[in-house]
Amino acid sequence: MTYEFTPLALPYIAATVICTVLLATIWHHRDRRGAKGFILDIVGVIVLSVTVTLQLSATVESLKLFWWNWRFMAGPFMAIGYLLMAVEYTNNEEYITYRNGAVLAVVPVLAQFAAWTNHSHGLLYSASFDPTTGLLIPAFEPLYWVYAAVMMAYLGLGVYLLVRLFRSLPGFEKQVGILVATILFVTLGLVVWWLGLVTLDTLALTSTVKVVGFYIAVDRLQLLDIVPVARTKVIDNMQDAVFVVNAANRIVDANPSAKRFAGTDVVVGDPLEDVFPSPVISEFDDVSEAQSELSIDIDGEPRHFAIQISPLTSSRGKRTGRLIVLRDVTQLKNRERELTVLNRIVRHDIRNEMNVITGRGDLLSEHVEPDGEDHLDLMLESSNHVIELTEVVGDLMETLTTDGDLDVKPVHLEPVVWNQLEKARTSYPQAEFELGDYSSSAPVVRANEMLSSVFTNLLNNAVLHNGSDTPRVVVSVEDRDETVRVRVSDNGPGVPDGQREEIFGRGEKGLESEGTGVGLYLVATLVGGYGGDVWVETADQGGASFVVELPKVETP
Repeated sequence: MTYEFTPLALPYIAATVICTVLLATIWHHRDRRGAKGFILDIVGVIVLSVTVTLQLSATVESLKLFWWNWRFMAGPFMAIGYLLMAVEYTNNEEYITYRNGAVLAVVPVLAQFAAWTNHSHGLLYSASFDPTTGLLIPAFEPLYWVYAAVMMAYLGLGVYLLVRLFRSLPGFEKQVGILVATILFVTLGLVVWWLGLVTLDTLALTSTVKVVGFYIAVDRLQLLDIVPVARTKVIDNMQDAVFVVNAANRIVDANPSAKRFAGTDVVVGDPLEDVFPSPVISEFDDVSEAQSELSIDIDGEPRHFAIQISPLTSSRGKRTGRLIVLRDVTQLKNRERELTVLNRIVRHDIRNEMNVITGRGDLLSEHVEPDGEDHLDLMLESSNHVIELTEVVGDLMETLTTDGDLDVKPVHLEPVVWNQLEKARTSYPQAEFELGDYSSSAPVVRANEMLSSVFTNLLNNAVLHNGSDTPRVVVSVEDRDETVRVRVSDNGPGVPDGQREEIFGRGEKGLESEGTGVGLYLVATLVGGYGGDVWVETADQGGASFVVELPKVETP
């Protein structure tokens, strides 16, 4: 008989069965990062276990040598598979190319050729047959150590990538620890065998332990589901739909929200146009970076999404794909429409009603006795203030519905300030308005047509919250190198230090902060949108001094 059963083969038979079962299990994860290398590694372990089993069972020396030579095919599968898994798992897929694959295969191919021709040159190994145990006892020659050194270099490179990941990203200690510890166990088994401390081939057995450890990491620690960007903890739990596509516009990855967005199963490798409606994908087909909005009908209802597209590049700067993130902003859009309706009501209906009150109040002025004139004047003043307030709230609504991104342009500051100063003199004849220090040469600032609302509210605020018998307001302009500062100072009670942030609605409660006025909140919102700043100081006359700093631009 050329083959007969030997108890020495039992561990290798068990290794073959275990690895085959694990291969079928891991196959279901084949689309995960790192799975391809893992599968190639398992195939190598299976081939090695089968060949060692057949070698031990063979009774003829030539057959033992025949199956021994197959070992030089199984080894590269395992080493290259481990390296491929490490490269994918550490997010270095740009190095997986046909050229690099050909370079990695050079030594394994030459070793295989040397193995099958070893009988003629003996440079790879020499072997003796132990008739007592039936074992083939190899002696390794120079070419074998070259082959072994290259295979160990592949494993070492994989370990280096994993250790570097371990040091740079906390939270992967268990996963990377299993990957590194198991390969060190395999290496230790090889060293023991090379030194002749054991006569049985240890590689298949220790590699089986490694594969079992891998499976525990896959099943318990989600080895192939967790990637170096903490995907399970971050991406999968995001409410935003996240798509990762390669340079060919094929889906590389998608989180659960993306699958809900698509309304169908998203399979890795599917073209992007199979997921997105054709009008949408045609608009962003060749766009590598964008931030926009789009509307899509889902289940017969229009949904609004904010789409952000970011380019993905390799370490060498080559574009490898795109990251597409979609956020459902339907509720936000509905709220904007509600604000628009509110804005229309405030600016139209309430103002119209107040105009009726002020108009009738003017008509009553000729029929009111002297004792009632003060009451009428107070009523008209309050009515005019309500009308001004509707304009401020309307401006604020318009600002809030721009998503905080104002369209700015060069604006001549001087006419805006003087016009608002003259309007204030007309609106508040009981107050004194003066022009203070002026060191400017017709500056042009970064703003828009709503800049007038900034100074209208500051001038109104200086009079309405003054408390003096004769409110006195001083406006000064300071031209600096890159900015212009406009100060609106008054002789009122001033603003305590503890309230100088809250009055602009900058506290944690925003507009609900104590002392916050809608007008000052609008001022802060507009000035911030222009890229400037506004704050409060103590005026020379003891009151408050509101300072508006705006960035200058070159005169168009």
